[in-house]
Amino acid sequence: VRATDGLLIGCEALIRWRDPELGDVPPTEFIPVAERSGFIVSIGAWVLRQAVQQAALWHGRGHRLLMSINVSALQFQQPDFVDSVMRAVQVYSLDGHLMELEITESLLMRDFEANAIKLGRLSAAGIRIAIDDFGTGYSSFKYLSRFPIHTLKIDQSFVQDLDREENMSIVNAMIAMGRGM
Repeated sequence: VRATDGLLIGCEALIRWRDPELGDVPPTEFIPVAERSGFIVSIGAWVLRQAVQQAALWHGRGHRLLMSINVSALQFQQPDFVDSVMRAVQVYSLDGHLMELEITESLLMRDFEANAIKLGRLSAAGIRIAIDDFGTGYSSFKYLSRFPIHTLKIDQSFVQDLDREENMSIVNAMIAMGRGM
């Protein structure tokens, strides 16, 4: 929701697990298991297709909402990741500008050159790139500035206590740095 006028401008695809026996299983429990087992790649591909399909449906009904989709490190590292994103956008005829992929800053630092190429291809297609949980990784700002980043999602640990002066100072510095990048 845009703060200046209250207009709904975007949403984030969030996966939930409702089990008949276990009840609601929080993502903090099942996502790490899916990552360790490698099943996160299949889950991520399914979420990507579902989110793009939903965004295209909303767009067809006149709602131009930005759809944010979290991408796991394992999913991003797949050789066909960029192609699978492009294919989903093409299959559902979604304008790439209506899609934002959220990745972590620690993921970016793993294989700088390969990641720069992947993100460059995605950005060239109009797909927005966001760094999720910003401020919790150990990245080089010099390297971060070389990626096509559109959004910094500051980690909640920094914004929960904004009434504390030191937290406000850190968040203001992150915002200024993000604008500078």
